[in-house]
Amino acid sequence: MSLWKRQKVQEMLRRGRLTNPALLLLALASAAPAAPAGLWPAQWGEHTRSRTEPVAIADTALWAEYEGESAERASFKSPIGTFHATAWRLRDSTSALAWYYFTRPANCTPVRNARSACTTPGMAAMALKNYVLLFEGWRPLDRELAALEKALPEVRSGGGLPNLPGYLPEKNLVRNSERYITGIESLSRFVPGISPMLIGFEDGAEAVSGAYRTATGQLPLILIDFPTPQIARQRATGFERQNGWATKRSGTLIAVIPQQVEANVAAALLDQIQWNVNFIWNEATKPPPMPNVAGMLIAIFQLTALLLVICIGGGVLVAGLYYVLRARDRASGREEGAITLLRLS
Repeated sequence: MSLWKRQKVQEMLRRGRLTNPALLLLALASAAPAAPAGLWPAQWGEHTRSRTEPVAIADTALWAEYEGESAERASFKSPIGTFHATAWRLRDSTSALAWYYFTRPANCTPVRNARSACTTPGMAAMALKNYVLLFEGWRPLDRELAALEKALPEVRSGGGLPNLPGYLPEKNLVRNSERYITGIESLSRFVPGISPMLIGFEDGAEAVSGAYRTATGQLPLILIDFPTPQIARQRATGFERQNGWATKRSGTLIAVIPQQVEANVAAALLDQIQWNVNFIWNEATKPPPMPNVAGMLIAIFQLTALLLVICIGGGVLVAGLYYVLRARDRASGREEGAITLLRLS
């Protein structure tokens, strides 16, 4: 039940308007939260679901900020044996990627050429559209994941994975240290040294953070993306005023090392960040054909000849009609009509 409806029910209870027992029960039933729908299909390829159980969300504040919807753990029986699978469903792909960064095991090895999947010898974790999936005791193949995607309820991408994590430099990045930041809760959790007022989430900003190995130790880096370069330029001044911080702006991006750092160490890390602009230019795949001048001249001559034939034919038709009428008048003995002369002079 929505917050507005819940407030209306409470207000009616205070004012004594819900005196009918049936209406009171109906209002209380509508106010109760709906039971979460199941996520895992009963049958998925060769795998048969044996039992399910809800997943308790330990970090409810972060789950709410990432707009989590439902979570469920299931056990499956298959020809390979029994395995367990956990699914978290969130609002869109961005939320799923953020939750995947937060929940993946620290020792998980990223899958090559995949930003949102990792494996261990007996486990696989991944973000699939708006789902985060964790398999224990078995690792699915690509074709099995494709079949699962069709069986999961309310699968949606919401525009696909965000491009922002791709701007994090890969060199010296601590494995599995990336975290996606969408609001105040995730910012205070992962980069507590930065005030939310500096970032300005009200302007539509999102950020990704990571840790880097340097000669002076690990350094935190946060990369903030704004809707336009103008907003990024305005926000950059606030970071540049922070004493000892290293900052770089490139297009819509602001990269910040939020602590004291040597200039050469900061430059080696920040120089790897460059905003790329992608333009789409529509043009013909092949040049248009040259005009056929000879064909155009022939068509002109043909049209001229046709008009000339029409004019001559029309004249012959009028003359023939006049001749036939004169001949009929002579045959009937009619005299030619008199001509009236007007002597105006």
